[in-house]
Order: sequence, then C-alpha cells, then structure tokens
Amino acid sequence: MLDKVAEAAREAERKFGLPPLSKFLETVEKLPDEKRLKLIKEVLVAAEKVSQTALQLDQVVSLIREFNEMPVEKLERLEKVLKRIEGIMKKAPQELLSFLTSLKEK
Repeated sequence: MLDKVAEAAREAERKFGLPPLSKFLETVEKLPDEKRLKLIKEVLVAAEKVSQTALQLDQVVSLIREFNEMPVEKLERLEKVLKRIEGIMKKAPQELLSFLTSLKEK
C-alpha cells in the first residue's frame, strides 16, 4: 500500500514538475510553529503601533527583521517590554512626550 502511495507521489512529481516530496517536507519542517507565529504576530502588532508614532520607519523595519531571527524566549521578553512601554506612553502627560521628542531631535 505504501509503495503505491510513494509511486503515485513520484508520478505526480514527474507529471506536474513538482519538487520531490522530501524537499517539500524539509521546507514545511522549517516553518515556525504556532507558538512562534503567535509571538511574532503580537510583536509585529506592537511594533506597528510604535511605528505609527516613529519618525524613522526604516529602523522599525530593521527591528522587525531582527524579531524574525530571535529565539522565542527573547520574543516573549520583548513583548512584555513593548507592552510596558505602550502603557507608559498612554499614561504619560503630553508635556513629557513633547520634551522627550525635543531631546531626540537634538
């Protein structure tokens, strides 16, 4: 039975010009798991919120690229930090935000 399935797979590969099934499985195994994808999504959502107020979007894009290469543990810690920053930004008075922005410009 397994031989018939393997033969059918090889026939489909030849007929449709597909890569070998083993290559497909290797590619699938390299994809991030659900937990990692969720963390990446959450970090990207937080980064998007930050990027809407950031003047240098190219730096945000670079950070997003780095997120993709980080281990899950670092992403979890980074997510917590970003959430804390977001909370602080919501509570910060406008004068403080203006002052911090002026320091950045100098």
